[in-house]
Amino acid sequence: MDTGRWTVWCARALSGRRADVVPLLAGLREAADDGPAYDRAAALDALGHAPVTLLLHLDRHARPGGLTKRPDDPGPADLLRLVTGSFDADGRLREAAVEGLAGSGGPLPAAALTLRTVDWVPAIRRKAAAAVLARGAPDEVAAVVRLLLRLEGRRRAGGLLAAYREVLSGPAHRRAVRALAADSDPPARRFGVELALDLGDYVHGDLLRTALHDHDQVCRRLCAQRLLDLDPGQAGRLLRAGGAGVRELAVAALPADVPAARLVPLLADRARMVRAQARWQLYQRGEPPADVYRRQLVKALRVQAPPSALLAGLATGLGECGDAADTELLARLLGREPAVVRRAAARAVGRLAKPDELIGLLAPLANDSDPGVAREVFEALARVPDGIPAETAWIGRVRREPAVRRAAERVRRR
Repeated sequence: MDTGRWTVWCARALSGRRADVVPLLAGLREAADDGPAYDRAAALDALGHAPVTLLLHLDRHARPGGLTKRPDDPGPADLLRLVTGSFDADGRLREAAVEGLAGSGGPLPAAALTLRTVDWVPAIRRKAAAAVLARGAPDEVAAVVRLLLRLEGRRRAGGLLAAYREVLSGPAHRRAVRALAADSDPPARRFGVELALDLGDYVHGDLLRTALHDHDQVCRRLCAQRLLDLDPGQAGRLLRAGGAGVRELAVAALPADVPAARLVPLLADRARMVRAQARWQLYQRGEPPADVYRRQLVKALRVQAPPSALLAGLATGLGECGDAADTELLARLLGREPAVVRRAAARAVGRLAKPDELIGLLAPLANDSDPGVAREVFEALARVPDGIPAETAWIGRVRREPAVRRAAERVRRR
């Protein structure tokens, strides 16, 4: 028998469509009733390795319908029969399955029990909740939390997630909490990191390492905020973080007397939220950010080969807080290489220039070799749709890039 079909069926059922879930349900019920031991083991293995959302889909589409065998049938009460029985339409079979799963260890029984904590039969909910609260092994904790987070909004959830969080706060579950903080499921991992922070499990090195290098932005921000609460002096080290959210927190934690020169890279940051926070630092001490942008942009243009990221960032920031008088300075960047500088300059000119200046400044860039520049041009020309030359409009309609054509079409509709 091809036991690999379980993996295929599970992958299809993750779509959540009834047409994909019902064949898996039927196969599980058939295997639970009459399948050989090795096939039941393969089915359990596929269920155990599938994402947690699969169990939610199975539970949603399992009724109406049920197993061919009832609780008083003499068939073997193995784990697969208990799991499939927990989805059944018959309350007697679900209750018997919950009682059997309560005595079974492992993440799959823990997940199946967690689903029954929102059962519509109060007696089943109580038994399932009591069994779930007793789960403390790291792999079982992960399975329970993954599902509780997804069931929390249901009416019958009854605050079980908060109760389980209290259980995990005990000293006996510290290892499970640290494992949960490294879980592969993003919501469960964030829950674990937040709980570990509340319990004080992270030292300064853990907080700094997570804030700088973690792949999840929520975990990065949580650890960065806790680190800054404990030691605001770490803000300077967090400024080099890859996550914009962490850099924003670091800028906000800088001392009020930080030199304006140190804020220049932050004023030209690639992330809007970091630029805004750096400008707020200047506003708080009465220094207009636009003046800093102008001085730094003039200074950069005097250099033989200024960094393109700095030029683009300064142009973008000046476009966000400058005025029409800055158009002449920004226009000096419209012909510079590389394209990232022209894109930023075109965007800034499009925001600040007077309407009667837009066409003369930006229309020549409609045929730019970089599609991003051309798109910014047509986004800006939407301010003056009636005055666009026919040849410029034609260029926008015949460009290959879909984004440029869409921007030109929006101008035409206006």
